[in-house]
Amino acid sequence: MSNTTTLRSNTTVAFSLDYYYALYVNPPVVVGIFRFGYPIIFLFGFIGSIGSLLTFSRVTLRKVSTGCLFIVLGISDTIFLSMCVIDFVEFGLQIPFYHHIQYDSFCRFRSFALYVSQVLSAWTLVAISFDRWIRTRFPYKSSSICTPKKAMLLVFIILLLDIGIHSHILTPLYGMLIPGFAMIACGPTIYSGSYFLFYFLDWSIIQILIISLIPVVLMLIFLIDIYLNIQARKRAVIQPTHGSHEHNRSQYQKNLQRQMFILMLTSIGIFLITTLPVATYKITSARQSNISTAIMQVAGVWIGLGWFQSLNYALHFYSHCLTSTLFRKEFMLQMKYLAGDKRARANKMEVTATAFGTQTQVR
Repeated sequence: MSNTTTLRSNTTVAFSLDYYYALYVNPPVVVGIFRFGYPIIFLFGFIGSIGSLLTFSRVTLRKVSTGCLFIVLGISDTIFLSMCVIDFVEFGLQIPFYHHIQYDSFCRFRSFALYVSQVLSAWTLVAISFDRWIRTRFPYKSSSICTPKKAMLLVFIILLLDIGIHSHILTPLYGMLIPGFAMIACGPTIYSGSYFLFYFLDWSIIQILIISLIPVVLMLIFLIDIYLNIQARKRAVIQPTHGSHEHNRSQYQKNLQRQMFILMLTSIGIFLITTLPVATYKITSARQSNISTAIMQVAGVWIGLGWFQSLNYALHFYSHCLTSTLFRKEFMLQMKYLAGDKRARANKMEVTATAFGTQTQVR
């Protein structure tokens, strides 16, 4: 009797999933966004991520804590883009994974990597803002506080918390929901009970907070205080008391930190522009009593805003090239070095100068 009941239950679940799999078909606009929009993201994103990683791996940049944080940002962006490739294949090219793989495990892996990389990218930008804030607020202590080792320790703590927050996605409570439908292919399993309600009512709010709103607030606080400090120092009249050699080294260090500030500012600007519309829509979109109707109505807008948010993970390299002379210089030197020009390799003097904040001036 027990075996018969179990068999009926499994048959009912399978029938329900197949029924919804046939009922929920991605609207043409959703398929179009995945099929034609995401390849543009991949083209610029992967090339840009490789370019950023190569540039910030230059010894003159990775000796600076901010440069190390930008390396982490590049890795996190690459992971996010890689997960988007899976969505492109399933929802854009419409190659079904359901019935061909263990879809529950597939959902856990895809969603976990996607969400963890999103949070890591957002909070790495917060860490970059914090790093620049310390250098502005405590300039004489920053050389001992803002070190690559401490920056990596901070990233490790962020990653541990990030993994802990998303650990529930790796449990059997999470898996296949409506396979093949872009918005809710993965989610809480239909038999998860209270977790089902938690995921759609509470977890969505938590995601908005930790991916968008809290990072945005913190970054704006740091930026405003940095701006006020810079303005205050411009009004202060300080007579130089050191020789020309010390003056040149001091000027280079100021230029280096200014260039790093520009890199931070452009990255945060892209994050604000691409993330806030998604967060705003998720908060303000009306909840309708007819779930089926609501899902079909918001699918196009939701996926479209998701594509727009993906620009955040694809455009950092190009914004850095456009706004920072230091980044362009280091990128070109790295390209020359990879092409076989050993003269483009940072020499011992540059490495030592970077480590102690006393490099020669960048023009």
